[in-house]
Amino acid sequence: MKKLIAISALVAGLAGCAEPVERMAKTPSGRPEVVFSTRNTASVSEKLTALCAQKGLLIRESSQNQVVCGGTMDGGDAIMTQFLIGNSYSTTPERYVRFSIFPSNGKTRVQAYQWVETQMAFGQVNKVELNGNSQFNDVLKALVAVGGKPVSA
Repeated sequence: MKKLIAISALVAGLAGCAEPVERMAKTPSGRPEVVFSTRNTASVSEKLTALCAQKGLLIRESSQNQVVCGGTMDGGDAIMTQFLIGNSYSTTPERYVRFSIFPSNGKTRVQAYQWVETQMAFGQVNKVELNGNSQFNDVLKALVAVGGKPVSA
């Protein structure tokens, strides 16, 4: 209970200091979504795999319909994440992004899902979605940079 109160106070304090960031787009899923003009899902998958590598992320899975990449967090982000979702016995948190790739109306659509996770001492995995406005905008900008056009709600 004390940890929950401390986390709530920390989040409230940080939220009060930060200037609000608006989302670049409103999407049907509420997550970053883009459309590529090609029908070739394999070529879009290749672009996303290259994007992950360019950003220094490890490719965990790559297929014609899905790309999952991520890496171990470090520095202050890792410490804060471990404090919020883990404990001193949990593994160093890892950040992931999954791109779901599928045909849509003669084009290729991509939806992104981001999360962090850590494994606790007895094997339980704590996982939390990252879908704040800043994270949303960062992934949407990256998808637009490789040729996608944002999907509107």
